[in-house]
Amino acid sequence: MSFRDALKGYLINPEKYSEDIIFHDKDVVIVKDRFPKSLCHLLVLPRDLQLSKSKPWALNAEVKAKLEPYIEMALNYVFKTFTKEYELKEEVKVMPFYTKAQFHNRDYFIENFTQVGIHIVPSMNNLHVHVMTKDFHSERLKNKKHYNSFTTEFFVLWDRLPLQNVDSKHMEDTVIKKSDLKCCFCKANFKNRFSELKLHLDHEFGKRFVECSI
Repeated sequence: MSFRDALKGYLINPEKYSEDIIFHDKDVVIVKDRFPKSLCHLLVLPRDLQLSKSKPWALNAEVKAKLEPYIEMALNYVFKTFTKEYELKEEVKVMPFYTKAQFHNRDYFIENFTQVGIHIVPSMNNLHVHVMTKDFHSERLKNKKHYNSFTTEFFVLWDRLPLQNVDSKHMEDTVIKKSDLKCCFCKANFKNRFSELKLHLDHEFGKRFVECSI
């Protein structure tokens, strides 16, 4: 099976992948991304094989309405998981959280520290929606393309869907490859220096969060 078809197994036989599955029913599977680009990174996959072949940027209002409850379920999981495993440092008051009350407020957390959307030119064949925290604190974040695929217009936010048309060549040749690398926390511009950005992101994360003690 081609790498581009790697998600198909979740749709056909989710029980086989219990270590990855967060939830499944007859319509949708929610899985942990095996190559997460943030600490909490889920995929919401509709199981209808015809729908699964459709262009993600063309999702219509009817399909979005059916997926909304599952998006909310994934967001709840992300919020509960992150706030269970990490705590906000008291001495640092910087975006996106200035108080612990904000950090532990579900709606504030989701509004300011998560993103839901699709890649305008997906690397996988089966339709999937990304639901993730915006920390980009992950060993799987290994190059400029990885980062820009989630921090530029290449990543289309859920609320903007559907789009009327897409210039795939521009997105792949210009947006994802040539856009400057900008820190998701402080907006510092690292131009094309990914290794420096990666160290900076780790520093920004450590400045804000600490792992919860058991």
